[in-house]
This record gives sequence, structure tokens and C-alpha cells, in this order.
Amino acid sequence: MLKTAVYLTKQKLRIAKFNVTGDGFKKVQDLSIGFKNGALDEAKIKEVIRKEGIAKTQLLSCLFRHQAGVRFFSFPTHDYQEISRMVRYEAAELLPLKPDETTIRYLVLNKKESGYSDTLVVVTHKTEVLKLIEGFQKLGLEIDSLNLSSLAIVNSLRYLMHRDKNLILKSSFMIVYFEDEAVEIIIVKNGVLAFSRGFLQGVGKNFSQVLISEIRLSIELFFNNIKQRKLSKIIIGGFRPDLEQIADALKPSFDIPFFIEKKIDIASGMVFTQRQEINLLSDEFLSERMREKLKKKIFISSVLVIANILLVAAMFWMMLSNKESYLRKIEEKLSRLKPQAQAIQNKAQKLQMVQTQLISQLLILDAITDLINVASATSTLNMLSINEQGVLVVRGQAKSLGEVLDFVGSIENSSYFKNSHLNFSSRRKIKDEELIDFEIQANLDKAQGR
Repeated sequence: MLKTAVYLTKQKLRIAKFNVTGDGFKKVQDLSIGFKNGALDEAKIKEVIRKEGIAKTQLLSCLFRHQAGVRFFSFPTHDYQEISRMVRYEAAELLPLKPDETTIRYLVLNKKESGYSDTLVVVTHKTEVLKLIEGFQKLGLEIDSLNLSSLAIVNSLRYLMHRDKNLILKSSFMIVYFEDEAVEIIIVKNGVLAFSRGFLQGVGKNFSQVLISEIRLSIELFFNNIKQRKLSKIIIGGFRPDLEQIADALKPSFDIPFFIEKKIDIASGMVFTQRQEINLLSDEFLSERMREKLKKKIFISSVLVIANILLVAAMFWMMLSNKESYLRKIEEKLSRLKPQAQAIQNKAQKLQMVQTQLISQLLILDAITDLINVASATSTLNMLSINEQGVLVVRGQAKSLGEVLDFVGSIENSSYFKNSHLNFSSRRKIKDEELIDFEIQANLDKAQGR
């Protein structure tokens, strides 16, 4: 993830871009653009922002300590709602402004076992912050979060401790940080920001004396009535080439070890936020930005929905058009094949008729064969006919009526006939022999031919 720290001093605009991965980060760009004739070169800055794609990263900035009202409190509760009420009560005295002209933020630094909460309270002037943000906007930069420089400095030291296990943040120590004309005096107690003061360096030869007085005052204010007023060390850091000379000028006035740490960097501290983060942008500004982002999202979503609808409609129209084209091709092919299909259908019907006739004839032959087989040996069959409806009529002579009736029963039991009955029978004599003339009718069982 890309994050960019950008902030203004009285002398320059600094832009530092970082590639953040996991719990670490790597600086990929660091650019400082100085003032020209008392103003920034906006064209140059906009070109850098456009070329490097800085506006597309998450933009972090900060107010220096001297630009905000800051106090440290120890509230007798761990409940955030109660802390919030106490913060609003105490914050009214930090800046001589009306409540609606200020932005109040707080950060619980440490929750003690005694039930107290060490809390940082920051109050800013809305108008001044808005001017700063509008200045960034003119350059094409939309700040996502506005931190406090003191927190960024401590976070930078935390990151150095994270990389260097020999750097210990226990006990109480001081950081004196320089950034152009801005000076910050910070006291860290057991790894937590506990005190912070900031001022602008005046032009003159007594800077060392002023700095010595400010450090002594800070120690006095921090320890107040505590008898043990001991700092383990004073760390000198910041972007100045004369940090060693400053430390040498301060050492004779303090019985405290001095260390130079040039790697402390506000920009890296803004990126390595951990839990030490506070956003000093006003609620109205954040709400307005949220509305703008929501409008933009709604607009983009609407455009995407319309685009999807048009895409689906286009796909549906193409599918419909392709189907119609395909159906036309099929109809054309069917019209060409229709005569051939009709001829084949006629042939199939003729073949079916022939097949039916053959089956019918085979059935009749099988039926006649079965009829002859069941006829009595003494019976004579004179006539046998089967009409189109499958009605069988058999005429003949038998020597007795019993033979005729047996013949009728045999026909009925045959699998080729059904509903057999005797139409008539008559007795007559030929010479000395008596004969029975008969006529039997039955229906051919066509189911046998299927």
C-alpha cells in the first residue's frame, strides 16, 4: 500500500512517499520544494504530483506543535464516554475561541491500574486548519488524515526501536526536534508521549540560551512537584546539519547524557502510526468529504448500473438477432428440403401400407393354418372367407352336431380368433350317410399381428 506524508513549514513543502508492507515500510520518494520569493512554485508541485501519481495514494499530513493547543490530563476513569465529557469541559480553556470555532480531539495514551487514564487533548482553530487544507487542495492534494507532529516524532522513534532492539524506550527521556524554524520539546515516559511543547525559532544570536531556557522550563512543567526530576537522556534530532553543534552548546548546562538521532523523521512517524494517531480535520470537513465521496460512489454506481443494463440489452439484442438470423437460415433450408422430405414421407406411408398389408396377409395365413389344424379330421370345409373388417366365415359339413360345436370351441380358443359362434346348422342325408351343414362366424384378432 502506498502512503504519502506531506507537510508545510515556513520554508518548504515536503513530500515523502512510502510503500507500506505488513509492519514495515520503505521510502520510495522524498522531495522538498522550497519557497520562491516567499511563495510555493505551484506549477512545479502540480507537475510532480501528476508525474509521480501522488494524488492517488493515501495522503497524510500534520500540524506542528506550535499550531495547536495541547494539554495532558489524567482523568479518573477508563470509560470513554466519561473521558469525552471531561475533555470537552477542559478543552474550553485551551484556546480563546468559541466552541463552534474549534475542533477538539483526544487520545487515551495510557490506562493505569489505579483507574486513571492519561489523556492527550488537542484543540485546533477550524479556520486555520481549513486554510491549510485548502492550500493543499489548490496543489491537487486531498489530505486524508491530519496528525500532530509530536505524535509522529514519537512514532518515528518507536519504529527505530522496532528495527534496533538496543534502543530502549523505558524510563523518562526528552526529544528535542528541529524542522526548519520549528522546534519541539517532547518528553516520553515509559514509551508513551507524556509532554510536548513547540515554538518557532527566532532570528538572533541567543538561540542556544533560548533553547536552554525552554528545556529547563519543560522539565519544570513536566515534573512539577515531583521530587525525583531525572531524565535518562536527551535526544537531539531533526533535519539540521548542525545537530552536533547544538548538542555541544547544551551539554554544559545539563547533567544529562545527550544523544544525536538523525533518523527521527516526522514523515515516517505519520506512516508508522500504530495506535498513536489522531485526526485533526474538523467534523464538518470530514462529513462534507464523506458526502462528496458518497455522491461520487453513487454516481459511479449509477453509471456502472446503466452501463451494465446497456450491455445486457446489447447482448440480448445480439442474441435475439442471432436467433432470428439462425431461424431464417433454418427456414430457408427447410423450404429447400421440403420437396425431398415430402417425397420421403410419401414413400414411408406407402411402405407402411405395404407393411400393414403384409402383416395382415401373414396373419390371415397363420390364422387359416391354425383353423385347419383345429378342424376335425372327419369335417369338410367348403368355404372360408375373411373380409376387410377381419370377419371370418367358415362353411362345411360334419358328421355330427357335436363335432361342429367342438370346432366352434376350438376356434374360440385359438389365439388368432375371438367371438366365434355358430350361425346355423342343418341336417341332411346323402345315401345312407347323415351330414350336418354348418356355418361358423368369428372375428380375426388383429392384435396378434402387431
